[in-house]
Amino acid sequence: METPPTSYLEHDGIKIAWQVFGDGPAEMLFVPGWVSNVDLFWQYPQSREFFTELAAFARVALYDKPGTGASDPVEVAPPVEERIDQLVHVMDAASLSRPTVIGVSEGGVTACLAAAARPDRVERLVLLDASAGLLDPRAKGEMSDAEHRAWQAFLRRTAETWGEGRDGDIWLAGTPNADAAWGRLQRACASPAVARRYYESWADGLSAWDVLPAIHQPTLVLQRTDDRVLPVKAARVAAQQIPGAKMVELPGAEHLPWLGDTAEMLAQLRAFVGAPPPVARTDRVLATVMFTDLVGSTDQLARLGDAAWTARLDRHARIVRGGLERFDGRLIKSTGDGAVAVFSGPARATEAARWILEALPGEDLHARAGVHVGEIELQGDDIAGLAVHISARIMGMAAADEVLVSRTVHDLTAGSGLRFTDRGTHSLRGIPDEVQLYALA
Repeated sequence: METPPTSYLEHDGIKIAWQVFGDGPAEMLFVPGWVSNVDLFWQYPQSREFFTELAAFARVALYDKPGTGASDPVEVAPPVEERIDQLVHVMDAASLSRPTVIGVSEGGVTACLAAAARPDRVERLVLLDASAGLLDPRAKGEMSDAEHRAWQAFLRRTAETWGEGRDGDIWLAGTPNADAAWGRLQRACASPAVARRYYESWADGLSAWDVLPAIHQPTLVLQRTDDRVLPVKAARVAAQQIPGAKMVELPGAEHLPWLGDTAEMLAQLRAFVGAPPPVARTDRVLATVMFTDLVGSTDQLARLGDAAWTARLDRHARIVRGGLERFDGRLIKSTGDGAVAVFSGPARATEAARWILEALPGEDLHARAGVHVGEIELQGDDIAGLAVHISARIMGMAAADEVLVSRTVHDLTAGSGLRFTDRGTHSLRGIPDEVQLYALA
């Protein structure tokens, strides 16, 4: 999806950066956490992919809180009333009538307050790795006093060292060079002074704990069980305070929702807003599939050593490419000591297999090949389907320097000059029906 344009709305003399994208039937408004920059979301592949998936079934609005991201700087963190007004102004600017409001991280406080105060504008509520009261002792749930003090100290340390990338392995779990990445993200999203001001607003008592029982919209709490920024114990107790809230615990330690495995999270969001599950996008075509595989590669590796074997594999790859170019094949993937390719016709695939197998002995390499014609599914750069499995199983039945084909290939190459020897019918692992095989003479 193309990067959506960033627009500005003015509220009480402050410019707020916002975006809207997607044309799905559902409406969503993301309430940002401590870290937010609407432009930067589209610079990272994980967040871009996450929001692109949302756009497939929803019209989504994002915004940067005043003082963060692309919005105007502020001297003080806005009070509760202003936060709710800002949220509603973004809804109006994006033409969202009554969206599902999704609070992320610290944004959970504002999302809960808006749901309680403006039920006329909030259709549903989602807390996504989010807190209803970051420093509220009532929100600690099953955490011990020591755990809660450690959590408060962690948040205070984050505010005091903002921009330095401290604790990147906690905030960006699973990210390479996490401290450096976290430092860049902090500096792009807020200044140290603003980060401290927002922290001070929590320390001064900003919490949605008291209004949780007054939230009557359908509510979904999605929380990763090993999230160290927002402990699952705090999410559980918040869900218990909201009437009828559904709590779903997801595996993972990632705090930002677009990091890690997002499939189940997106599926839960789809179901919650009533969107149908995604339709798998595959193209089915009739194609000839060829598998090749080097014979005795493990023994040769042990005999030659890594360097010599790697050089021999490079020569193998050049021969495979030459055969595919000569007979108009398309390489799907290299398996290291083999290849998977597709062709427009069975004769070309069989000729290519023979050419490759006849060229390899000159490099002291020997291979086997299997060829089958059937309907396959094109899935991006990969292929799938029963025909692919049959081709692989046929190759597994071949001897060194032998091309085995299915009866379909044998019959469709009649008149091509290719000659075959009948090898009888065989049961192939995972294939329901027996397959008649032929060896290329």
